[in-house]
Amino acid sequence: MSNTIRTAMVGSWPIPFGQRLMLKNYYSNLISDEVAYSTLQRAARIAMDEQIACGVDQIMGGEVFAPDFYHHIPPRLLGLETLRARDTTKGYAGVGQYRVIERITAPIGTGHAIAYRRESAIEPKLSKAAVPSPLTIGGGFANETNHDHLADLINIVALEIADMVAAGATEIQLDAPSEAAGLVSGTRAVSELVELIAEPLEPARSDTGEQKITRTVHLCLGDISRQTATEDQNLRNLIPLLQALEGTVDRVHLECSYPGQWQDISMLSEIPSSMEIIAGIADVKSTNPATSVDELSSKIQALLKIVSGDRLLVSTSCGCGRVPHDEAIRLVRNLVKAVEAE
Repeated sequence: MSNTIRTAMVGSWPIPFGQRLMLKNYYSNLISDEVAYSTLQRAARIAMDEQIACGVDQIMGGEVFAPDFYHHIPPRLLGLETLRARDTTKGYAGVGQYRVIERITAPIGTGHAIAYRRESAIEPKLSKAAVPSPLTIGGGFANETNHDHLADLINIVALEIADMVAAGATEIQLDAPSEAAGLVSGTRAVSELVELIAEPLEPARSDTGEQKITRTVHLCLGDISRQTATEDQNLRNLIPLLQALEGTVDRVHLECSYPGQWQDISMLSEIPSSMEIIAGIADVKSTNPATSVDELSSKIQALLKIVSGDRLLVSTSCGCGRVPHDEAIRLVRNLVKAVEAE
């Protein structure tokens, strides 16, 4: 039976072995973007080639420019005092801590638009760029001033997105694990999150330019050392946010690999019909063997009873950057095989 289901990547890819020493120096801020340019481009070339070889419909650059999701961003910003530098060996306990001391600016950007330009220059199939949400970047900043640092971060992310659009990206993904974890755990309300997602996406509005831009929001529970930011698992708490974002977001990626999330899968029917759904069914956070083709096929069949094939994409539950290299390839290949079997 033919179908229109597509496969998509949502973020990171394992760092290629041969590039790791040079990239380690770059991650430690020992060399600049300019000096590391060729190494970063080679690493992205390998990451994209591997995704293409797996048969994925929509690839990404692999986020090879950062050791983990967003923790490279604060050192690129002005207006912060470092209280504790990021320690990538300590998981969530090693997250960097920063204090806001003045208006926050990003004179060299967050690194995401630069990366998209570098990667799209060598791979015409690349059309999707991603950047973390303002709350994800700075939700944990200590702020003893009267200044609204989240407003600064909205502006920084909006400028990054505008640069991505100018570089030719036709899909912009706003990575929002802090919003997702806050809603699922009950520590955040929809009303406080809508503008934090809508405002930075403003430069990607379809009526701001000639090119149609797909605006995507990525809602997972976070991933540091293959651990989530909260043990709570559900989809139901995310649905009101997506309903409030109708007309602002065109596509949503939802992590669907945990039992509590899968139990809520019927609630996908309550997502506005104007939104496409990327279902993250291939689990990247489990230390068990890669999800089998049969298991993925079963989940796709269940999804098709709720979401029409023309609105459905399938993916990993989050980026593959923390997954062992061989396991990431096997997992994504299994996902592609499961779709091909439909």
